[in-house]
Amino acid sequence: MRIINGLLIAVIIAITAFFSIFWIGSYEGKMKLIAELPYSFITRAAGASVIGLIGIIILLLVNFLYEKIVLKKVNIVSLKRLAIVGFLRVIGVAVFGTVLFFYS
Repeated sequence: MRIINGLLIAVIIAITAFFSIFWIGSYEGKMKLIAELPYSFITRAAGASVIGLIGIIILLLVNFLYEKIVLKKVNIVSLKRLAIVGFLRVIGVAVFGTVLFFYS
């Protein structure tokens, strides 16, 4: 299960990075975002983070149900560790991707 969790976190991080780095729209729209930099940076990073956090929450739910139904014992420590590691990685990638978007 650890390998599957790692692969799914990598997929979630890749999706988060895609949404935070790339821009679909006009050049003028990007220049407007750059002109409103502090506000647009925070909202773009938060939006990309929310997309990744939804994926992590789904992953946690699947892990919880697997442990509850198949293993008949829920390991809270492993779920907390998975949540913390997943959330930190997603937020870090979203902020880093947003920095790349604005300063590239």
